[in-house]
Amino acid sequence: MLLSVSGDKYGYTIDLDVAMDSTLSGNAGVPHGAELLAFATAANQRADELPAAREALRAVVGDDGVLEAAATVAAFNGLVRVADGTGIQLDPSMLVSTADNRTQLGIDAFGGAASSAAASTEPRRTSDDEVLALFD
Repeated sequence: MLLSVSGDKYGYTIDLDVAMDSTLSGNAGVPHGAELLAFATAANQRADELPAAREALRAVVGDDGVLEAAATVAAFNGLVRVADGTGIQLDPSMLVSTADNRTQLGIDAFGGAASSAAASTEPRRTSDDEVLALFD
């Protein structure tokens, strides 16, 4: 979902099918997208292709770009694990605003989606002055 929003902000037309399906080729509408996708896929799968994918990415984005890509892969892996492990639900507005993308990407078929689909979500805060009411 964030990729679509970021793409819109920068004037890119994002191809979510290419972004989600490693059997499809292309850059998904993102500069250096083919190299980024190859790197992210290899990193997520701990594939033997990771060193080559890292070097191909480095050739187009440099050392800082590789570091940023690696940090992004790591952050998303961590966020998904925490969300799935704790059963975090999508907020009502997020359920509505992401419905089309979730359908297109097949996200609702993942086990973690049941946390949101089977439960009504309540806001985690009652006012802007609250930090987060996670433990109430």
